[in-house]
Amino acid sequence: MNLQNINDDRPIILDDNTTLRMRDLQLLFSCGMESAKVNDMLTVAKRNYVKSKHSRAIFKLPPSKSWKNGCFKTYVYVDSKRKEITSSTEDKLIEKLYDFYYEEDNKAKTLGQVFELFMDYKKTCLNRSDKTIVTDRNRFKHVPQQLLEKDINEITDEDIRRFIVSNLLPNNPKPDFIKRMLQSLGAVFNYGIKKKICFDNPVRYIEAQDYYKQCDQKVKTDEEKAFSSEELSIITADAEKYLDNPRVLMSLLAKETGMRAGELAALHVDDVNDDFIHVHRQQIKVREGNHNNLVEVGYTKDERLHPHNGRFIPITDEARRVISLAKAIPGDSLYLFHDSNCSNMVPTDGYVHNLRKRCKRLGCIPTNNHAFRMAFNSRLIEIGLSPSDRALILGHEVQTNEAHYSLTDKRRLNNIKERIKNEES
Repeated sequence: MNLQNINDDRPIILDDNTTLRMRDLQLLFSCGMESAKVNDMLTVAKRNYVKSKHSRAIFKLPPSKSWKNGCFKTYVYVDSKRKEITSSTEDKLIEKLYDFYYEEDNKAKTLGQVFELFMDYKKTCLNRSDKTIVTDRNRFKHVPQQLLEKDINEITDEDIRRFIVSNLLPNNPKPDFIKRMLQSLGAVFNYGIKKKICFDNPVRYIEAQDYYKQCDQKVKTDEEKAFSSEELSIITADAEKYLDNPRVLMSLLAKETGMRAGELAALHVDDVNDDFIHVHRQQIKVREGNHNNLVEVGYTKDERLHPHNGRFIPITDEARRVISLAKAIPGDSLYLFHDSNCSNMVPTDGYVHNLRKRCKRLGCIPTNNHAFRMAFNSRLIEIGLSPSDRALILGHEVQTNEAHYSLTDKRRLNNIKERIKNEES
């Protein structure tokens, strides 16, 4: 329990949720509770408290001529450094450990310390992916050291507002970045409240919209999101010169299927049958120490929380040709795309870099794999597929398709004009 002034009659919450006030304790003593019993109760309570905190061994030192003769000893860690604690009896050592852990539990923690506790909680208790943890850490790199080292209970909404104005807005961030930064900060404070480390979440007094006018609100045009038919033709013609490069073949299959970059990299030869490509894997990065490892996981981006055996994409004649070329690459690998001297997956970053370099050389406006997905969706619209059919093939929700994939590309105006003229004649 937390020790309080004898005149402070606020309730004390025990570990078993029993509520006591100082007047209740006074009543127990006035009714004749023996001090010995109280001491016994305290001793048991302290031992249980220490046991819940202290995992290292407590041992008795062998006889010697030093002052430590017959003492009891153990170790604790202070700022990652081992510290020895000794006492003449085990009970006295427990008392020292109780004082140590009580002070550790009740001393003020900084925003940075609570953030680290929260990251450990997300990884060990919520089983969040390494990618999520890395994203959180990268976002928190923008928080100044002065704010990270401040007692979390002393941080106000004005402190956070000054941080936004002084550290974030000068970099002309996107509105979404401000929104996500506030969400991340708020999550740390909420964790602190849940763990009784802090008492309030100052982020709840801040609206991200207050700063949107001072952010970079420029959005990509549809022409910047998707390859035009002309750009697709240029990319395809250029790719014919490098058909022995699996990265080039990946781009050609992306054009015909709208597959994500990580899905292309993890595609197995056995995932391809006569009529369909079964897309149910992706390549992701997993952080281990200071290195990123590439691993294959058995779900796609939209399936991480609700796996449903992926999706099936019809194979066009051009896709069939690309698949045949990929199978002809020398070497034995379970992956469709691999280098001739290696059976491993092609790294997604390697494919993305190769595509960007070629697109810039060819003068294309978009330079990423997502532009193939957008263009493929437009192609499905042209042939009359419904939103639900398009979402089924591309692997996302119908609402997502309608909101983010159905473009009003100005480059299609000439085609629309010709179709209208034909209707008139």
